[in-house]
Amino acid sequence: MAMPSATAPFGPKTAQDVRRFFGQAPTPLVSLPKLASAWGLSGFYVKDESKRLGQQAFKVYGATYAMAKWIARHIGISIEEVDGLADLRKRYADKCGEKQVTFVTCTDGNHGRAVAYSAKQLGQKAVVYMPKGSADARVEHIRAHGGDCSVTDLNYDDTVELAAKKAEENGWTYLQDTTAPGYVEIPTWIMQGYTAMIDESMEQIKEQEDAAPTHVLLQVGVGSMAGAVLGYLVERQRLVGGPRPVSMTLEPKNAACVFESAKRGDGKIATVEGDLETMIAGLACGVPCDIGWDILSQNVDGGYFWIEDGMAGNGMRLLAKHDLEAGECGGAGAGFIQRLMDPSCTKAKKVREQLGLGKDSRVLILNTEGATDPINYQKQLELPDIPLDQLNFEFQGPLPGVLKRNRADSVDDSEAKRARQ
Repeated sequence: MAMPSATAPFGPKTAQDVRRFFGQAPTPLVSLPKLASAWGLSGFYVKDESKRLGQQAFKVYGATYAMAKWIARHIGISIEEVDGLADLRKRYADKCGEKQVTFVTCTDGNHGRAVAYSAKQLGQKAVVYMPKGSADARVEHIRAHGGDCSVTDLNYDDTVELAAKKAEENGWTYLQDTTAPGYVEIPTWIMQGYTAMIDESMEQIKEQEDAAPTHVLLQVGVGSMAGAVLGYLVERQRLVGGPRPVSMTLEPKNAACVFESAKRGDGKIATVEGDLETMIAGLACGVPCDIGWDILSQNVDGGYFWIEDGMAGNGMRLLAKHDLEAGECGGAGAGFIQRLMDPSCTKAKKVREQLGLGKDSRVLILNTEGATDPINYQKQLELPDIPLDQLNFEFQGPLPGVLKRNRADSVDDSEAKRARQ
């Protein structure tokens, strides 16, 4: 279990503060009982972040919340005093006139779009660098918000370093969810913005089913989203008791930096080098975020998984059949659960047993993006499904102790509270 200081910034109070600042209705939580039944589960839920603030991805709350906190402090007020984006823009203009701050970042697409959106809403400037191979549509999304966007000939991690260098050279403000020595405050703020979606999810499942998820799947790029969501769940358990969902992380095979870090077994970060070639562009990262890894390494209790890209394509097509628009990252979650619940696979059966996945399980996945690359989205929808037995995955523990805690899943929060009294 992590020390409180690692997860404390990401608890329910933070999530409620984020939700209050934006003042928006929650994104949908979709229950798919037919899939759950087909897979032998009690429930299967998809948090649909393709509907977040019209930006098709969860990233917008992270970048916008961090930028808002930076601007609020810059003009000498607390974010708690601010009544949303329009109010903050007016307060900034009253204090600074037409002077603009330039925010710079690196992105595979969704984060940069979020930074450009945030800058436009708050009357600031955005400069965005993207790694080689970035989709044209994602470049245009950024430019449509007035962002200055350039595609480099570098991989993601090298482009991150380029953005940091440009910030230093030009006196710009670096807004990235990847940590660096002495650079943790803004990544923490970005991660805090991500807690809103898991807070909404827990509330929505309670309203729909009068229950909580037993398992949650967390996609990993640098690990900031996964760390924030898991940090929230750890802190929520401290407050309300009862078991928290068994957590599993998911990465593409060629960019599995958290998987490799877990594989080391000594708690230290491992990096993945090279082109990080994967269709799942939003997860093509080779260096974990320190803050995220600190939480993941001490609290992931299901396992760290990598998957082949074909599972993401299968998942995109599967969710489309249920009227859910899922990009590569969101599709990866659905495709992986489909693969893991394959009744004919001995390997999958063994992992399911170790994870306690079965008829009493309620699985939550996060559809973190919609069709932000429409060309690839359409291509994937037109491809045939890849047979499950042709798609490989691997996992790295920890797994010990998961079954023991799953047996407590039959005890709801109220019973757990009474047991402690």
